Amino acid sequence: MKNILYITFLFLLTATSCQKVIDLKVDDTEPKIVLEARYDATKEEVWVRISKTIDVFSAENYPQIKGAQVEIIDENGVSTPLADQGDGTYLFENYVPIFDSEYAIKIVVDGETYEASDYLKNVVPLDSLSTEFQEASAFSEEGYVVFMNATDPFGSNYYGAIRKVNGEYRKELGDEFLFDDSFSEGNTQSVPIFSELYQVGDTVQIELNSYSEKTYNYLNQLRAIASGSEVSAAPANPVNQWSKEALGHFSAFGYDTKTIIIAE
Repeated sequence: MKNILYITFLFLLTATSCQKVIDLKVDDTEPKIVLEARYDATKEEVWVRISKTIDVFSAENYPQIKGAQVEIIDENGVSTPLADQGDGTYLFENYVPIFDSEYAIKIVVDGETYEASDYLKNVVPLDSLSTEFQEASAFSEEGYVVFMNATDPFGSNYYGAIRKVNGEYRKELGDEFLFDDSFSEGNTQSVPIFSELYQVGDTVQIELNSYSEKTYNYLNQLRAIASGSEVSAAPANPVNQWSKEALGHFSAFGYDTKTIIIAE
C-alpha cells in the first residue's frame, strides 16, 4: 500500500470569455509519522514500513525512518523483534500463525511508542472458481465473468479478493474487491467479480483474503477517500488505528488461492 497524503484540491472554473487566477494559500503542517504494518499469515511474513508525510508542494520523497524498534506480540504476550532492513522497512519471516487470535505491533521511534492490534481470522477456503459468458452490450464488450465459490462459515466474516491476470497483479487501490457475508451467513455462495471481463485463454488467479472487521472497515474508508466518494468528507484520513496520532494501519490476515484458465 502506498503512502498517501490525503489532500486533494479540485478547482473547476468554467467561463466563456475570461479566465480568473486564484491565489491559494496553503499552510505548512507538521510531518506525521506513517506506520504501515501487515502480518501475512499465509506467507508467514511480518512486514512494517515507517515513513513521514511531506508538505503538499514538496518535491522530496517520503522520508524513510531507520533504526526504530519494531516487534510483533501474540495473544500469549510473546514478543518477536523484526529486523531493520536499512530502508525504512522491517521484516520477520517464518512467523507461524495462531489463527483466531489477536496480534499486536509495537513500534518505538525517537522515544515515542506506537501500538496497534488486529484479529487474525481463520482462512475461509475457496471451493472453486467458475465462469459465465456475458454477451456484448451497450456498456461492455463480450467476455467471461469469474465467480468465486466458497462456503461462508457462521459468524461475521469479511473478505477481500485480489486478482492476478496472466501473471500480473491488479495492484491499484480500487482493484481489491471487498465484501462481507451480510446476505450469505453460513451459506455456500457464488460471488461474481464484475470489474473485468476475460477472454478464452486468460489465466486468472484469485486470492481470497479473510480480514477482521477493523481491517475491512479501514480498507473501505481508504478506498472511499481515494475515489472521492460522497460518503467520505475529503480531504480526510481513515480513522486512526494506532495508539497515537499516526497514519496507516496494521492488518493480520490469511488467504486461500485458486486459479482458472478461461475456456469456452
